[in-house]
Amino acid sequence: MRKKIILQSFIISLVTAFVVFFSGIAIHYSIQERKIKQDIVSDANLFADLVADDISSLESVSDFGNARVTVIDESGKVLFDSGKSDSADMDDHSDREEVISALEGKPKFVKRHSDTLGKDMYYYAVAVDGENGKTVIRVAENAAEIWSFSGVALVYVAVALVVAFVLSYVLAKNLSGKVEERLTRLRDDLRNANSGDYSIRSCSTSDALDFSIISELNELASALKENYDNLRREKAKLDCVVYNMTQGLIVVDKDLNVVLRNGVAQRLTGKAKTGVNLINMIDDTVLLERLENILKGGGNETFEHVYGNRDLVINAFMLRLGGGDDLGVILISDVTKEKELSRQKSEFFANASHELKTPLTSVRGLSEVLLAKSEENSPDYKYLKRIYTESLRLHNIVMDMLYISRLESREVARKRDDVRLSAVIDDCLQAYKDEITEKKIKVSVDGDACMQGDEHNLYECLNNVIGNAVHYNKTDGFVNISVSESDGNAVVVVKDGGIGIAKEHLPYVCERFYRVDKSRSKQTGGTGLGLSIVKHVVALYGGNLNIESEENVGTTVTIVLPTKSDI
Repeated sequence: MRKKIILQSFIISLVTAFVVFFSGIAIHYSIQERKIKQDIVSDANLFADLVADDISSLESVSDFGNARVTVIDESGKVLFDSGKSDSADMDDHSDREEVISALEGKPKFVKRHSDTLGKDMYYYAVAVDGENGKTVIRVAENAAEIWSFSGVALVYVAVALVVAFVLSYVLAKNLSGKVEERLTRLRDDLRNANSGDYSIRSCSTSDALDFSIISELNELASALKENYDNLRREKAKLDCVVYNMTQGLIVVDKDLNVVLRNGVAQRLTGKAKTGVNLINMIDDTVLLERLENILKGGGNETFEHVYGNRDLVINAFMLRLGGGDDLGVILISDVTKEKELSRQKSEFFANASHELKTPLTSVRGLSEVLLAKSEENSPDYKYLKRIYTESLRLHNIVMDMLYISRLESREVARKRDDVRLSAVIDDCLQAYKDEITEKKIKVSVDGDACMQGDEHNLYECLNNVIGNAVHYNKTDGFVNISVSESDGNAVVVVKDGGIGIAKEHLPYVCERFYRVDKSRSKQTGGTGLGLSIVKHVVALYGGNLNIESEENVGTTVTIVLPTKSDI
C-alpha cells in the first residue's frame, strides 16, 4: 500500500512538473518572440527615419547590433545591405513577401529561411516615400536568438524540476506513512470488532478526519453489538422451541447432509451427530428412498410409515431459498400410542358389538312376539312397544359399530363392480320416501357417474348422507343432489335447506356418537355413527369428504371418489 501511494504520488508530481516545465518554456519562448518582434519594428521605424533624410546616412552607422538592415527601391533593387559591403550583385527582392506587403502599406512579419545567411530569419519591412518614389527599409533578425535567451531559463527550470522531484518523493513518502498508519489502525479496530470487541474507541489525535472515522466506527460497533445480541436472543428462542417440539425435526441441505436435528428426532432415528448424511442416520432403505425422492423432487408429502416398532407420520418438503441454499424439512410425529389406542378401541367395538348382537336379537325377537300377542288397548302394550323400539335402535347401533370396525380393519367386501351412482341414490331415496312426502321436501337429482367398487359400501355411504339431509330438513324444504365425473373422480354433492350445523360442531361431526342436538337425534332415531361411516367409506376408497354448513340455512356435503378403485 505504501509503495503504491509513493509511486502514484511521484507519478502525479512528475507529470505535473513536466507540464509546468514545458508550459514555462512555451510561455518564455512566446515572450522572447514578442520582444524580438518589437525590437525589429522599433529598428525598422528608426532606420526608416534615417533613410527618409538621406540613404547615405546608413553607411555611417557602425553597429547594427543583431539586426540586418536592407534598403530596396520600388523596383526591387537592393540599394544597401548591412550584411554585404557590395550590394550590387544581390538578387532582385521585388518578389519578397515582406517587401510586397510594405509597398502595399500593410507591413507584416515573415519568418523564412535565408539562403544568403543559411538561417531562419524574421523579416519586417516598411516603405518610405522619397523624391524618386518609394523606398523599402527591411530589418531582419536571426530566429535562433530566441533560444539564446531561453537557454538560461531552461537551466533554472531544470534545476527547479529536479528539486520538485525530490520534494515530491519526500512528501509522498511522508503522506503514505500517515495514510498507512491510519489504515492500519482502522484495520486493527475492524478486526477487533469482527472478533467481538465492541468497546468504544477513543481518538488520540485532533484531526477531524480521524475523529470522524473513529465516530463512525463506534456507531458501527454499537449497531453490530445490538444486532448480535438480538440474533443471539432469537436463536435462543428458536433453539428452545425446536428442541422442545413434540414432533421430530430434521433439516437437511440439497445433498441430504443433516444441518439440524432436535431431541425428538434423535430419539426416533438414533444418536448420529449433526453433520452426517441422512443415509447414515436412517437404516430403513424404503423410507430413505421415499424421503430422497420427495426432497430432491421438490415435493411436499405426508405419509405414514412403520419404523422399527414405531408408527410414524412423516411430512417431508423442500424449502426453496434461492442461491443454491435450499433446505429439506422432515417433520416426524410418533403416533404409536394413538395407533395402539385406536386398535384397542376398534377391537373393543368389534368384540362388544359382536357380544351384544346375539342377546339384542333375542330381545328384539321376543318383544316382537309379545307385541304381536298384545292388544293395543292393553296396559302392557305401551311398554312392549317401547322395548321393541329401543331394542331395534340398539340393534342398529350395534350393526353400525360392527360395520365401522370392519371398515377400519378393511375386512369389508372388496368387490370392484361397476356401480352407477344414480341407481344407488334412487335406492336411498326410496328408503325415505314416506318422510320426504310427510315433510313436503322437494328432491332433485342431476347427473350420473359410474365407478368401480362395492355397491353395499357405496349405499351405506350415500344413504347416511341423504338420510341426514332428510331427517334434519324443514317442512317444505329441499334436497338437491348432483353427480358428475371430473379428472377420473366421481363427485357427489348433497345440498339441503335444513337446520344446518353450527361452525363449532363441524370439526367433530364425523366422530363416533357425536351429536349436535341429542334430543333431535332421539326423535329421528339416529345412532351418531352415520357420518363416521361416511368418513370411513370415503377413506377406504381413497377419496375426499368436505362438509360445509350454516345454522338455520342448510348443509352441503361433497364426496369425491376415484372411479378406478384400488381396494
